[in-house]
Amino acid sequence: MKEKFTKFAAVFALATLSCLQTSAQQDPQFSQNMFNRQFPNPGYVGSKNAICGTLLARQQWVGFEGKPETYLFTAHMPLSMVTELPIGVGLSVYNDQLGQFSYSGFKAAGAYRFSVGPGNLGVGLSLGAVNVNVGKDWIAPDAPALDPSIPQNGANKWTYDMDFGGYYEIKDKLYVGLSLLHLPAQTLEETASAFSYDIARHYYIMAGYQYDFQGLDLSILPSTFIKTDGSSTQMDFNAIAMYKKMFWAGVSYRLQDAVAPMIGMQKEGIIKKGTIKVGYSYDVTTSTIKNYSNGSHEIMVSFCYDLEQEDKKEKKQDIRFLGR
Repeated sequence: MKEKFTKFAAVFALATLSCLQTSAQQDPQFSQNMFNRQFPNPGYVGSKNAICGTLLARQQWVGFEGKPETYLFTAHMPLSMVTELPIGVGLSVYNDQLGQFSYSGFKAAGAYRFSVGPGNLGVGLSLGAVNVNVGKDWIAPDAPALDPSIPQNGANKWTYDMDFGGYYEIKDKLYVGLSLLHLPAQTLEETASAFSYDIARHYYIMAGYQYDFQGLDLSILPSTFIKTDGSSTQMDFNAIAMYKKMFWAGVSYRLQDAVAPMIGMQKEGIIKKGTIKVGYSYDVTTSTIKNYSNGSHEIMVSFCYDLEQEDKKEKKQDIRFLGR
């Protein structure tokens, strides 16, 4: 039992240390951020003329008992089928588990889209709920008294949430996004103990560019992903090479935390007009925790069904045959 607690305490302490040193860890963290634009920016929804769904699953710091495990599902689409208004809608559901602590929630997003120059701008808002859950299976050896900030009987608190964002994209060329998450900045408290949890506002910047090598069927896609809660900042720099619009390989560098090689593939023509993408990345830890962690695994699966209308063949009849 004592050994079990020691392992868990090490995970918790190292996680806290990593959060302080590298990034704000309240929101789900991923390495394949070029495929994770909807969750941090509601202005993204409806940016593709397709119905799209994406699943991201991450196991962080493999080798630890109670290691962080994160799951995120997003889906979005334009409403062009039911209205002529340039509106997109989307849904995000997520869960982030670390030991006895979990941070989860859901949110529905809507965005209004404008044509701006050669591209398209989406301004969006999302509304949802956040849940913070603390378990009660605590083991505290040799402790004369329990920490009053830890709820002995656990805690399970919900609160509402709201995000705002703008996302601009020139198709197959570049994208830029700015967003603000957790606008209410709620504080969750447990009346039976001194437990208190602040949901901090998060600020996001994302940007990417696509450079095509003519005649080589090769594209280079550099991108960056930055988030901060005002006290700590996480910066990711990424680059992938796409071959024949089917295979990609690249690397992501998270400042002072990890280097993540990644590979993937996509296939068009699934169910006639669908495109499926599958990606994998592995974090090689560069921070202090590298002496204890076996790295982090991450899988991405995405499917988009194109809503482009097929050209209707026009039938013409020669007037010379009308009277026959």
